[in-house]
Amino acid sequence: MAEVNGVSGGPAMDYAREVYQASLAKAAQQQEAQQNLQLLERATEPTTPAASSGSHTTTDNLGQNININV
Repeated sequence: MAEVNGVSGGPAMDYAREVYQASLAKAAQQQEAQQNLQLLERATEPTTPAASSGSHTTTDNLGQNININV
């Protein structure tokens, strides 16, 4: 039997513990779901490639001096 503060509760205490554990599990699932939604939202945001932002001095001449002979 479960005992809280020196009082044994029997089946009622066991039931209360199960309800409390279920409540904690539900709260954890809801928090995880919220985190997953936030992650999905961030994953679907449009991104700007690094080459198209900032200074173009390193990419402006990229590929202009390639000679291909067949």
